[in-house]
Amino acid sequence: MCRTTPRRGPSRRGWLLVGFIVLLSAVILALAGITFFLASHFRVTSLRQNQTKAIYLAQAGVMTALYNFRRGANITVGEQTVDAGPLPGSADDDVFRLQPVDAGSTQADFLLMNMRANVTFGQQGFCGSPRDRLQGWTVRNVLASGGRALVVESFKVNWDAPSGERVLRLDINGTGSDWQDANCVGIPPDTFIPLSVPAANRTLNAGARWATNRVWFTSSAMDGKTWIEITFLMADGSSRTAHWDADPTGRSADITIKSVGEVRRGSFPFILWRWLQAEYRICRAVSGTSCNAASEEERQPGALVSYLERMKLTP
Repeated sequence: MCRTTPRRGPSRRGWLLVGFIVLLSAVILALAGITFFLASHFRVTSLRQNQTKAIYLAQAGVMTALYNFRRGANITVGEQTVDAGPLPGSADDDVFRLQPVDAGSTQADFLLMNMRANVTFGQQGFCGSPRDRLQGWTVRNVLASGGRALVVESFKVNWDAPSGERVLRLDINGTGSDWQDANCVGIPPDTFIPLSVPAANRTLNAGARWATNRVWFTSSAMDGKTWIEITFLMADGSSRTAHWDADPTGRSADITIKSVGEVRRGSFPFILWRWLQAEYRICRAVSGTSCNAASEEERQPGALVSYLERMKLTP
């Protein structure tokens, strides 16, 4: 008689264990994914928040400089704490930094060449003939006391519709000729001319001003030009151009402000910065008036004429 051995099916407990392991793995993977997503979302959110803080800090630097300038004070460069960290005055503060000429800005940024004041044409005999001269424009170093001196190496003059006129002479600060063509021939427009005066006379100290500046021409009909531009080339290679226009509203008197906002109190161990560059024109003259007009209606406050973000910490 044959004996048969009954065949047993797979254990239900074994299947339950396998199912539990699969379910647990799925839960772990899901939790890991959610954790990674939340961490990534937190990082992106924090990064965006810090970027926003940094641009606000940079804007605060620009506005602080303009506020001080408009109330009659000169611009003080350097770092200022806006939001102190646990140890105020240490490296964990949120700050803005107005760029000095040796750390991100150029000498020309702080050179204010004012063509919006009482700039006029005069005529006087020189080299044996009546000569037009553009006079009354001023030059100022807007840095506060203790700031860097600005050094002018050369200049050029350009104008619309040139027809043989030339530059004959330059007077700085009303002290006589700082350059003149000894042959009374003159230099063509848009040509840089090295200043022949001693270096000390080309240096404009912080807070100082050159008044009663004049540029002379070979012609006696320059007052009919639509525009004239004078450019100063600085010792560091930067330049500032002043624009005279027949329409007073088109004349320039600009400075450049560069401000870096730095967030150091963020959730991550790095400094996040954003850098703004602003061009500021000191006043807006109503057509037919100057920036020295007695009436407030005729003398409008200054305005930003350009505003952009720079993407690297270099000039």
